Amino acid sequence: MIAWMIYATLVALALSAAAFTAERAARVRRKTTRWVWLIAMLGSLALPALISSVTLRLPGMLQSGAMPPPIVLRDATSIALPAMLMPLDGTQPYGAPDSVAMWLRTGWLVLSLLMLCALAASAVLLHRRKRGWSEATMCGEHVLVAPDAGPAIAGLLRPRIVVPAWVPQAPEPQQRDVLAHERLHLDAGDPLLIALAVMLLVLMPWNPLLWWQFHRLRRAIEVDCDARVLRGGRDLVAYCETLLHVGQGQASRIGLVPAMSESGSFLEQRIKLMLTKRNKWAGVSALVLVCASLGMTVFAAQVTPPSGAAPEEVKDAVTLPPAVLDRYVGFYQVSAISKVAVSRSGNGLIIAISAQMAAPKPFYAVPLGADRFTVQGQPAVAHFVMDAGSHAQRMVLQMHGHTVLDTQRIDAAEAGRIDAALAERIHDKKPYPGSLKALKLLLRDPADGAGMSKDLAAVRQKQRASREQYLAELGPVQSYTFTGVNQYGDDVYSVNHAHGTETISLVVDPDGTLARAFRHR
Repeated sequence: MIAWMIYATLVALALSAAAFTAERAARVRRKTTRWVWLIAMLGSLALPALISSVTLRLPGMLQSGAMPPPIVLRDATSIALPAMLMPLDGTQPYGAPDSVAMWLRTGWLVLSLLMLCALAASAVLLHRRKRGWSEATMCGEHVLVAPDAGPAIAGLLRPRIVVPAWVPQAPEPQQRDVLAHERLHLDAGDPLLIALAVMLLVLMPWNPLLWWQFHRLRRAIEVDCDARVLRGGRDLVAYCETLLHVGQGQASRIGLVPAMSESGSFLEQRIKLMLTKRNKWAGVSALVLVCASLGMTVFAAQVTPPSGAAPEEVKDAVTLPPAVLDRYVGFYQVSAISKVAVSRSGNGLIIAISAQMAAPKPFYAVPLGADRFTVQGQPAVAHFVMDAGSHAQRMVLQMHGHTVLDTQRIDAAEAGRIDAALAERIHDKKPYPGSLKALKLLLRDPADGAGMSKDLAAVRQKQRASREQYLAELGPVQSYTFTGVNQYGDDVYSVNHAHGTETISLVVDPDGTLARAFRHR
């Protein structure tokens, strides 16, 4: 959950940069900018949700009737999250109930509800304030006159122009400038636009980039309204003077509504934008900015979400009493430096396998019956072989019907010796006997898999085409260096090729067989 929230924030960051660049391009071309920020807010909400969960199923071809495979949006992305984000959810067993995620979801819901309550309270407060405002007519326009609020638009269902008490006493040209600005807010539907943006904030209130986008949207609405006022024929210099006069009025704000009065720095920025003349390179500058904005938008869509979707509920799961689950709790030996630790958690077992790169964090298994458990989130089933006293003596782990682990129960003292052996191996950083020979065998890439374990040879056979392409891109081997032992007890080598460098980690059995290997650039 934490990793997904950071992923959503990164997507919002990329879209914020894209919107900021697009806004600059629009201003160079004297175009509307508020829609840029609304699209950014919509994308910051929709992209993470859609890419994380949506699968598209295309209709079959008319001639053959064949059903094409579904398109998983997350698999269509190409930019992996930074490695530092991946361990954030790493302590939680695969498929186990995540208490941290539960608290985060609860906090998310509470924040959204608090925002809704605050909006409701703000609406009630505005309604009460409106009772003390008087009706007036200015330049043929019916308005509300408030002692210390406005100029602004108040109300959503029945929006009204609100002006402070000094505006009816101002010269008529200033009155017309104020009314023109607020009337154009109404005509453009800006109150509804702000209301929609607020609802988007309610959906993801914890995202700081979404709040920044909303802030930029509010400012873009005012800048766009200034441009419409000037296009309507109002005098530029007189309108700027009116803005300065409004800024000096020190009127109070009316919550989340379109308002002519803003901070002094933003009023100054609005005036500068209106006084800036378009240069001859405006078209080229806008094109460059649009291209940059599109690039950042594509980047946002290509960020790969973290894998952390909750596993589907196991329909055939049964409930076992704690006393029965305790029969399986204990340690099981995989090798001289690797073991399986089984512990009880709720109505299931946590299975943690040490010194195995393929199992970097524990698994959560739920019972399908006596002595048989399914591993949630993985296509694996654990079988326990019991002794005469109904206590587990062996654990057999199968994936896709094939046995991948067949382990014997050991006591806590032996489990401690296995952990100590792994720690010693990592500390000493000495390669396995026959490690260099196994590396050379792997680099020769034999087609028959001689000198390798049965499982490794089978995997290499399946990956033959992709491996040959991978090796062709790297080119011939030039040198290799042993760099140490990783946290799983594997020997690690750095291999230099003609066109790049790869890292190879491998494990060698006592008889010299290459048990497993993993290589990446």
